[in-house]
Amino acid sequence: IESFGVSHDAAEPMFYVFHNGGKKLVLITDTGYVSDRMKGTISNADVYIFESNHDVQMLRMGRYPWNIKRRILSDVGHVSNEDAALAMSDVIGDRTKRVYLAHLSLDNNMKDLAKMSVTQTLESRGLIVGEQFDLYDTDPKIPTILTAV
Repeated sequence: IESFGVSHDAAEPMFYVFHNGGKKLVLITDTGYVSDRMKGTISNADVYIFESNHDVQMLRMGRYPWNIKRRILSDVGHVSNEDAALAMSDVIGDRTKRVYLAHLSLDNNMKDLAKMSVTQTLESRGLIVGEQFDLYDTDPKIPTILTAV
């Protein structure tokens, strides 16, 4: 297990890379952005569990007070669908088989919207969902089964 720091408004937030039998699984949520240092640590994993917290327009138009919106949009807040996809496009590699979208806001995102936004951004950068790797959503109320790669 390898830990690495993320950018979030909490005391020393950390996330993890799990190594086992030559396989690599990355868990990265609760970060305002993905730095080059973080990308180096998480690159070319077999599986990603990746924050795709919010749709920027939904957040801006939503019911949250402006100070909360500003916090979420900041570098110590949460990664949007588009920013998550841009970071993914820099780290997904030949060995990547699955990407799970995690930490989706119940108020400022929708599973289908997150999946569509991430897919469009990845494909605009030459990464073909469903051919090179599979993309899944997660639900905080339903356990996600992670099958072996």
